[in-house]
Amino acid sequence: MKAHLLWSALLTLMLGLPSAAWAQRMPHSDANGLGVEVGVFTPRQSGFGTGLDIDGTLEHYIDARDSLRADFGWMQAKQNNDSLKSVREIRVGGDIVHNWEGGSLHPFVGAGLGVYFLQARNNGTNNGGSGTNFGGNLLGGLEFFTSKTFAVKAEARYHIVTKWNGYDPSGFALTVGLKSYF
Repeated sequence: MKAHLLWSALLTLMLGLPSAAWAQRMPHSDANGLGVEVGVFTPRQSGFGTGLDIDGTLEHYIDARDSLRADFGWMQAKQNNDSLKSVREIRVGGDIVHNWEGGSLHPFVGAGLGVYFLQARNNGTNNGGSGTNFGGNLLGGLEFFTSKTFAVKAEARYHIVTKWNGYDPSGFALTVGLKSYF
C-alpha cells in the first residue's frame, strides 16, 4: 500500500510540474514562432487603392530579444477606376526582428529583404507578363501574449520595391494576426 501511495504521489507531482520548455518564458533563445496575419495593403502607385494582404511567418529566436523571420506574403491592390483590375504581389523574404520585454506586451521593430513576384490581373486572371523584383521592408508592431506560448499581434510594414512596367509596387501594409511559440 505504501509503494502504491508513493508511486501515485510521484506521478501526480511529475504531471503537475510544467515541462522545462513550458516553464521558460517566451520568447527565449532557440524558440520558434509560427504566425498568420491578415490586413490591408495600399500601394504607393497613384490610381490604385487598398487591397487584401495575407502573410505567414516562421521565426527563429537567436536570443530572447532578436529573431530571424522567414515571411511569405500575398497582396493584391485594386485599380481605383476599375475594380476588376489589380496587381498581385507575392513576397518571399527574410526579416531581422528585435522585440522589447513588456510583460504581456512586446513591441517590436525590424527590417528585411525579399523577392517580389508581380502580376497584373484582370477579372481574376493574369493579364500580360509577370515580373520578379527585389525589395525590402521596414516594420514595427506589438504582440499581446494571451498565454506563455500564444500571442495576438498587430504589425505595420512599409515595402520598398523597385518599379515594374511603370508601376510602383512599394506601399504600406497594416495587419493583425495570431502567433504560436514552440
